[in-house]
Order: sequence, then C-alpha cells, then structure tokens
Amino acid sequence: MTWVERLRAWRPGPPLLAFLAAWVALWSWHGMVTHPAAFWMLTLPLGAAMVLAGSLLRLRRVPAVVVAGAQLAVGVWGLDLAFAAHTSLLGLVPTPASLRHVGLAIYHGASALDAYSSPVAVSPTATRAMLVACGLLVVLAVDVLGPGLRRPSLVALPLLVTLAVPISIMRMPLSLLVFAASALLFLRYLAIENLDRFGAWSTGSRSAPRPVLALLWRVALTAVAVSVVAAPLVPVSGTFGSGNDGSGGGDGLGPRTSLVTVNPLIEMRRDLVEESHTPMVMARTTARSTAYLRTTVLDQLTSDEWRPSTRTLPDTNSANGVFPPPPGLVSAVGGTTDRWSLRLSPVVVTPWLPLPYPVRRVSVPGAWRYDDRTLDVAYVGRRPPTALAYTATSFTPTITAAMLSTAARPPTQVSGPMTALPPNVPAVLEARAREVTRGAVTDFAKAVALQDWFRSKGGFTYSLSQRSGSGMDLLAHFVTDDRVGYCEQFAAAMAVMGRALGIPSRVAVGFLDGSHQADGSVLYSSDDRHAWPEMYFSGVGWVRFEPTPGVRSGASPTWSRQSSVAVGATAAPTASPRASRAPRVTTSAAGRSSSRQSSRHVGWSVLAVLALLLLLALVPAGVRLLQRQRRLAGRAAVDLGEGAWEELRATALDLGLSWASDRSPREQARGVVAQVRPEPEVTEGLEQLLVLVERGRYAPQGESAAADPGLRDRTTRTVRLCREAMTRSAPGERGRWGRWWPVSLWRGREGQ
Repeated sequence: MTWVERLRAWRPGPPLLAFLAAWVALWSWHGMVTHPAAFWMLTLPLGAAMVLAGSLLRLRRVPAVVVAGAQLAVGVWGLDLAFAAHTSLLGLVPTPASLRHVGLAIYHGASALDAYSSPVAVSPTATRAMLVACGLLVVLAVDVLGPGLRRPSLVALPLLVTLAVPISIMRMPLSLLVFAASALLFLRYLAIENLDRFGAWSTGSRSAPRPVLALLWRVALTAVAVSVVAAPLVPVSGTFGSGNDGSGGGDGLGPRTSLVTVNPLIEMRRDLVEESHTPMVMARTTARSTAYLRTTVLDQLTSDEWRPSTRTLPDTNSANGVFPPPPGLVSAVGGTTDRWSLRLSPVVVTPWLPLPYPVRRVSVPGAWRYDDRTLDVAYVGRRPPTALAYTATSFTPTITAAMLSTAARPPTQVSGPMTALPPNVPAVLEARAREVTRGAVTDFAKAVALQDWFRSKGGFTYSLSQRSGSGMDLLAHFVTDDRVGYCEQFAAAMAVMGRALGIPSRVAVGFLDGSHQADGSVLYSSDDRHAWPEMYFSGVGWVRFEPTPGVRSGASPTWSRQSSVAVGATAAPTASPRASRAPRVTTSAAGRSSSRQSSRHVGWSVLAVLALLLLLALVPAGVRLLQRQRRLAGRAAVDLGEGAWEELRATALDLGLSWASDRSPREQARGVVAQVRPEPEVTEGLEQLLVLVERGRYAPQGESAAADPGLRDRTTRTVRLCREAMTRSAPGERGRWGRWWPVSLWRGREGQ
C-alpha cells in the first residue's frame, strides 16, 4: 500500500474519540486544585497532539513500542514548552536544563498535593505541571491499549483508575455528569471499533447484515442512565470508617496530640526555584532592627535528609498564650522585648506559623500548638486558615562571643539526640570538618570556622541550579568536589559536620529578613525563604549561624564576627541583615529582570498554546481536505468513481443529511436528490457519476481503464457542484459546524 493509499485510509476519529473520553474523565480531578480549568485546557492540546502523532505513525506500520515512545516524547516536549520554554533552546527545543526544570516542577507539584488538603491553592504552576503530566500518562495508556494494541475494551482500565481518584484519594463523591459523559464516549468508541472490525470481516459479502450504530448508541444511553439511577440504591459499607475524619463537633482536634509533618524543605525548594516573588508574610514590629522569621526546625537526621521529628502537641500547649522559656537560655541573659503584628498572605496555606525566635507570648486564633522541645508552632486542625492575622511578643537575648566561648558542655538530653548521626554518613564529611576546624579549641570557635569556610574560605558558590536535597552522597559531593548550592545544602552540610564534631546541631527553616516597605512594614516573600543551622550552647540555648554566602544572606550573625575575648561587647542577635546585605540589591535587580524575562516567556508560552489550540481546531477540516484530494486523485476510472462517491457520502454525513448505507448507489443518489433538489446540471452530472460507480461495482471485469483528463474534470466538477448544493440545503449552523468538525472522520465505514 502506497503512502497515498494509507493516507486515504487514515481514520483519526476513533483515537480522538478515545482521547476525548480520557480527557473528560480527567474532569473528575477538579477537587484537587482551586483552578482545575488550567490543567484541563493544557492537557487538551498536548494530549491531542500525542494521539494524532500515534495515529499517523501507526498508519506507517511503525511498531507499537516505537509509537508509544514517540508519543511519550511528544508529551515531554509539550510539558517543556508549557513549563520551561524560558530555559529551552530558542524557546522550543528541550535542553537538559529545561527538562530538569520540568522535572522539578512536577516534583514540587506532587509535594504540594501531598502536603496540603484539597483543593490546593499554593504553587499553581507546579501543581498544574503535576496534573498535566499525570493526565498525559492517562491519555498515553488509553491510546496504547485501544488504538495501539487494538484492545478497545482495555481502555476501560485507565478510565476507571482516573475516575476512582476522587473516591480513593480525595474521598469525595464522583461527579455523575463526568461519569456519564466519559462512559458514553467510551461506549461510542467501543461501538465504532467493533463496527470497523465487523466491516472488515464482512468485506465482499454485501448481503451480510450490518449492525446499526444508532441502535448501539441507544443501548449505551440506556445502560449509562440505568447505572446512574441505580448507583445510589446499591448498599455500601463505610469503607473509610466513621468518626475519624474530624467531621464531628469542636475544632476537629479530638485526642490528636502528635503530628508527623511533611518536610518543609520541599516547599522552600519550590518557592526558591520558581522565583514567583509571591508575598507571604506582612509584619509590623517595634524592633529597631528586624531579623529572620522561623517556621520550623528540622531536628531529625535520617539516612536521606533533615526533617522534623514527630511533634508532641497536647491541648495544654496552646499557642494562644504565654510560651515557656527557650531551652537552654538562662534568665540571667538580658535582652530586648518587641511587639510583632503579622499577617499571612491569602495564598499561603501552611501548617507552620512564622514567628521570630524566641517568643514569650503569641495571640493567634485557631488550633495552633507549640512543641516543648523546639517551640515551633504547628496547626493541628483539619485545614490551616488563610489570611491569618496574629501578634507575638519576641525576646531578643544579648549574645556575645565570650558567652559562647565559655559555655559549659551541653546536657546529655540535648547532646545525645542532637549529635546522633546515621550509619551512612560518609567519612569524608567528618574528615573535612576536622580539617576545617584544626586549631579551634572551643565548640564556638569550631562553629565559626565552619561558617567562615562555607561563606568565604572554601571556594563555595551560591546557585539555585544545584540539585535539591540533602542526601549524604550529595552532601559529600557538595563539600568536596562541586561546592555549588543554595541555602539547603549549606545549612544541611554545616549541621552534619557540626554533629560530627560533637556540637548539638539542627536545621531551621523560615525567612531571611524581609523587605522594608515605605509604610514601615516588612514584607517576607517567597524569594526570602531560607534555611540555616542552629547550634546549642549551654546558658544561651540554640544559636543561629549563617554558612550561606553573603551574596544571598548578607552579613553573618554579630556574635560570629566578635572576638571571643571581648567580654564587654554587647549586641542584639544581629543588625538588620537587609541593611548589610548590599549584594542582595544586585540579586533583587536580577530577580526583577528574571521576573520580566519570565513574564515574556509566559506570554510566548500562552501564545504558543493558543496557536496550538487553533492548529488543532483546523486539523479536522484539513484532514477532510486531504481526503477529498486523495479520493479524486485515483488513476483508474474505477478508483476515481469510488473516490468521488465516497466523498459525497462523507459530505452528507458532515452536513447531517441522510445516507442509506444499506441501499444501492442509485437509491442513495435518489435520496440525495430528494433532500437537496439540485439544478438540472447537477442532476445530470450525478447521473454520469452514478453510471461510473455502477460499472465499477457490477460490471464483470470492472472498469480498469485509466481515467482520461476529460473524465477527471467532469467528475471533479460534479463533486464540487453536488457539495455546494448539499451545503446550501443543510441548516446554516450545521453547515458551518460540518465544515470545521466533520463527523465523517468519526463515522468510519458506518455510512458506506
């Protein structure tokens, strides 16, 4: 079979119908995010492109495995175009950097969907990338099982999995409308595929009975209607249990006194990499100089990462009230007390409450509890509130280098768990820690030596391009060979090396000092997300250090820049890091440039998606035009006549005119004339075409002669005039719709 014959036989309708069933089934995921239309509309063109690519490749008899691989490549290209065009070559060609950006977006989206209750409002770009990627996998599964492997009944499997998501994961009812629409589309696809098989089986036997698709369609409608009506009548047990969902009275706390949380580093990575500049916390304070806001503490070092330990949050630890003294800080240490008024942005949904550390009192509504060991505040209700306003009274201890240098050894209950290391810590980390701190006598001197090595002496570079995570092999590579990373790597590495030296260490997550606004408030945005190490010194407690280079973090803490013999030196924890962070101005300018560049890329991506949608809208009409040209390009008179007659049949189907598939060509011609009432010239040409068709079908030897130019011109003119007459006879709306969305592509052999 030549490529022309294959193109004439191309039937993209059934694969697109199966794709449409999968796309409608994805509507059941509407409860996952606050704006589901964004991922629906992006999945539509990308999924259609995958399906059309697979259909064309199957037309060329390409092996199924190769077709699936090519479709996967098309899907990856679409994701790259939608989410990483600004890092692609010319905005179109994927690069390793752009593919990594797509992977990170999907990873962060999965983390956000796992961390927050549905519908998720945070990180819309990442969650959209995650849902689009999953949607394209559903489309790929449907196309491979159905049109690819020619097992149309197996298409039900990915459809059922898709429809089960709201029930099994979100535990919400399935929309009956979505179920009915996807079921009807699936049954329609199943009927068309089986009719095509029947047509292929009965070729040559014109007396064989042919199933009527209209009857099958009515059966499908009846079956779906019965299932929708009968579903509520089927008794089911409480699979998910009762009384455990917090749906009873009160605040939903019940006996809940502990909390196992999602690692907050996931959110920090997402915000820093996306560079969305999202406002997160607005604060007003009486403090003369502001400092970091802390959200939580990662005090547990596993074989893979730093993460929060299980928090103990009894009702007696309500955050709305007075807090206990910070662990390790003695009352003899003086300091200053300041008032803070804070408000979370409406887009922020967080289980951790941003606060200065330490605090003496907090006034916050809702089910917020503090942990005795860490004094971070977590939400134990069902869903954290948004646009939350609260106040805090902070205490800023006066810390000096002399105090830290002369601190006694930490108590066992602190040094034991806070110096513990997993067995897979690479030996190079401890060896490098001892090498860097050689000559330092006190724990404080060792901590300063580590901090200075990371900030300036060790040749490290701050960059968001470094891989995320704090796995042991990654940290070993970071401190030995690569030496490129962002705050997560710097904080995690210094804390691990501190523990290797016997210094109680942990990682804190929160915000750098924010941007001071003209009205006197301080804005903490997603660009200010940060991680830093804290080390324990008896008498003072947990003390912040800053290993991240100054281009990002500004000046290091004041006590780490003092002489350890300057006993009389006094200081607040630090001067305003923003004030001393001159390089940050350049970073902010770069951020604004990056924002403008990202906006341009987003604009181009939107235009590209719109152009793709327009292209896809023109595809059916373009396919019909190609079909018409191929049908009228037959070399033999027999092929020319059959092609012309098939074109008239397709036109009748497109325009909604009746075409008796079980009648002879002459009876079909009479039916067309009765509906169209053409001019005499059209009727005469139709009669000549009918003779040509009947000779080809019923003559003993057929009509094998080549079609001369005169016959070809007459036949082409007859088809054109007949189509014009049929179009004029069709209702205006149906005529326009039939031109741009020809149903003959879907009807296949039904009307032949």
